[in-house]
Amino acid sequence: MTEVDTANPQPSRLTLRTVIACNIGVCLEGFDFIAYSAFSFIIAKLFFPSTDPLISTLLAFGSLGVAYVVRPFAGLFWGIYADRYGRKLALSWVSIIMAVGTAIIAFAPTYAAVGMAAPIIMLIARLIQGFSASGEFATATAMLVELAPTRKRSFYASTQMASQTVTIALAVGVVLFLSETLTPEALETWGWRLVFGIGTLIGPLGYYMRVRLVESPEFVAVSSKPGGVRKTPLRDAFRNHASSLLCMAGLIIIGSASFYLIIIFLPVYAANELGIASRDAQIATIISATIQCGIILLAGRLADKWGRGLVLLIASLIYAVAAYPLFSFLVANPSFEVLLAVQLAAAIVTGFISGPLPAALSGLLPAEVRSTGIGFMYNVVGAIFGGLGPFFITLLVSATGDRAAPAYWAAFTGLIGAAACIYLFQATRARELKEFAA
Repeated sequence: MTEVDTANPQPSRLTLRTVIACNIGVCLEGFDFIAYSAFSFIIAKLFFPSTDPLISTLLAFGSLGVAYVVRPFAGLFWGIYADRYGRKLALSWVSIIMAVGTAIIAFAPTYAAVGMAAPIIMLIARLIQGFSASGEFATATAMLVELAPTRKRSFYASTQMASQTVTIALAVGVVLFLSETLTPEALETWGWRLVFGIGTLIGPLGYYMRVRLVESPEFVAVSSKPGGVRKTPLRDAFRNHASSLLCMAGLIIIGSASFYLIIIFLPVYAANELGIASRDAQIATIISATIQCGIILLAGRLADKWGRGLVLLIASLIYAVAAYPLFSFLVANPSFEVLLAVQLAAAIVTGFISGPLPAALSGLLPAEVRSTGIGFMYNVVGAIFGGLGPFFITLLVSATGDRAAPAYWAAFTGLIGAAACIYLFQATRARELKEFAA
């Protein structure tokens, strides 16, 4: 059943099946990331054995991070591919390639079975996953925005971020359940593989759903015009939309940095540095991520009413100002209850950042270079400020000796995001007002 956009007489082709198909890849990506991180101690033992356990763990986390090395190049590849051949085809290929990488991890032989081939296989699997994941966000965001009714674009695009958080909550829950119910021997033998086996099954389902999607009408319109499909979309994006790309970088900085700080880094930091039980930290993450999912969707709704720049600007400033009091409170009162309260407060604020973000990024570029610009910037800037964020935060803590130092990182990235929001607000406000009035 189609949905009619009163601002546009043509019916929207965005159905629940389309939303699920666009989001299923980001779900698999988040699920695998959490699973790999949680079982890194097992993967280190089975695939990167060493006389020094620390070296084994570092090698395991190195294989986790190797996916970020390929992401800038892969993000550019998939962005250009989607702008040349269509969002539907790019999403279909991304889904099946992700499933291949996940399957390799699920069935990979251990070091005891094949020797040095084991870590090589694991690294190849992570590279494949990184290559495919790099095409998810930009292409799916473009598809959602271009299929959605004009006055609901922020809401539909926000499902990308909401899916990511709820998937993380689900992944942490699965890991916690397996850790609590299986013996250490069973978890090491087959339990950890079960999680990646589930991910492998999701891939073909995603491919089946995506290959049946309708193509984005904006891409069809662009590709039907002479010269509409650009031969050099990245060069054209930088030549004609440099200021928009700079704004995009600022938005991605706060989006990536806040996500990794609150959802990924904080639970580990609370357990390792503040002495809070790891199980309690996982439970707090499950609760806060689940609630954040609803906040993200609400923020998307409000961005369609008030404007993306305004919602993002308010949330970015609150995030920058509130970071130090929240972290100081947690450091002074390390407990499950305080951790949960801090994570919930942070999840609400960052939810209002994540919700409008995809549509805001999409609105900065025209359809002919949209996937290329978002794919390149999201993966380059996201890899630095998101993937390497925990590393920078750890350096801050070490250099200052202040256990609340992660708040400095939050304030810094929050102010960068706020500056980008001011430009976004000015650049897109006139168009948004026209959309709202239609």
